[in-house]
Order: sequence, then C-alpha cells, then structure tokens
Amino acid sequence: MSSSGGSGGSRGSGSPFGPPEPDIPQASLHWDRRYGGDERIWGDGPSELARLAVARLRPYASPELSILDVGCGYGRDARYLAAELRCHALGIDGSPAAIEAARKEHASALRRSREAQFDVEYLVSDVATLAADSEHAGRYDIVFTCNVYHLLGPIGRREFAAALAAVTRPGGLLFLSTMSPRDPEHYAKGEPVSGEERSWVDRVYLHFCTAEELTRDFSGFEILDLDERSYDEPHPGAATHHHTSWFLEGRRR
Repeated sequence: MSSSGGSGGSRGSGSPFGPPEPDIPQASLHWDRRYGGDERIWGDGPSELARLAVARLRPYASPELSILDVGCGYGRDARYLAAELRCHALGIDGSPAAIEAARKEHASALRRSREAQFDVEYLVSDVATLAADSEHAGRYDIVFTCNVYHLLGPIGRREFAAALAAVTRPGGLLFLSTMSPRDPEHYAKGEPVSGEERSWVDRVYLHFCTAEELTRDFSGFEILDLDERSYDEPHPGAATHHHTSWFLEGRRR
C-alpha cells in the first residue's frame, strides 16, 4: 500500500486528519512503530501520485507556488514536489515518529547530494487544525494527499474532504489518490466492517471507494480528472505490490 510516506497514507501514518472515529481501529501505533524504526517503507522514490502531479504542474513550476502535503510520512513526496517544482512545501502528519523520520531523511538527502535543494518544512499536525487557522486557511496553491482517504471512516472521509477544500485557495488544485475496489493487494482482505460497504480491517481499517463517492465527498472541487490506474509499488526488501487506485485532480471552486 502506498502513500507519500504512510501506508494507505503517508498520509496514513496515524492521524493527519484529526481524531479517528471511535469504531475505527486506530492505525497510529502501527505507523509510529514502523516510522520509529527508521523504515523507509516505500523506498526513496516518489509515489505514483507525486509523479503524476509533477508532470501536470511542471509548466507552472515557480518559487511562488505553495504546496501542502497532507499525511507526508517520511517526506519522500514533499521533497520530490519541492525539488521538481522549485517551490516551498509544508508536509504534515499526525505521527510524531513520521515527522522525526521526515526530518532525518531530509538531512540525509542533503548530505547525499550537495546540489540537492529542498525547501520543505515538516510539522506534526492535521489538516482540520490547519483549516481552522487563519494563517493556513485558503492559502495553498496545491494540496496533495496520497492514500489517506481510504484510512478514514464515513464521517472522517467527509470531514477530511471539507478540510482539504478549506486549506486550498480558490482556483487551487487538489491531487489525491485512494485505493479502488479493484485493488488486488488489499481488497476484501481481513474482517469486513459491519454496516459498511467495501470496508475491511486488516491490521488497519481500509475503505475502497467508488467514483461516485469521490465526486460526492469532493463537491468543493471541480473534478478535472478522475482516473483509475494500476501500478507497481516497490517495497525495499520485500515483494513489489500491485495496486489499482483512483487518482483525482480537482480545482477549488
């Protein structure tokens, strides 16, 4: 499973979106343990979503761009976006272990390449907190969140979408990925969640949404592209995972 840094969400490392719903098993301890072990779960390269975002945004690369990476995990996508688009990025994650790992990886990346430049900050926080802060509300040109949405329960997903809209400036862009019901690695694995469709718990809660759900929850954005893609995800020291996910690009209304 992928994310900028956390499974299912670097964006999945704990709680980049505020407290979990009480009936949803908390993933925080799971991800804190993995990040606390200095484990680069998805290697050093960027996620599939980050590559797509850079390809879309490269003509607009500028130091004036502001990027928010929600659920940044150990920061691989935040660094990639900032370097490729020559701009500032803020990476947030609810896991202190993830943010500590991101800062260590940032320093290591700078040591490995004297020419590397990453204008990135890392902050232990969640998007709901930023949305309520006048310094961050409506500020960001680009909001990026890789594989967080599928870690949330029904109420959490709607609140998450609303908070993402609140931090995106009018006309700004959202890039989001989340697992599809066609995902061969994780769909229908574990225990089904009572009263929900396409939701299971296998170590962590996972929801596999439809295009209709995404369109409904992200009504604060004009959907520019919603594509279901299959791709391979490397796991250093383990077998490559094969995923099918939704990739959404939206413009803030």
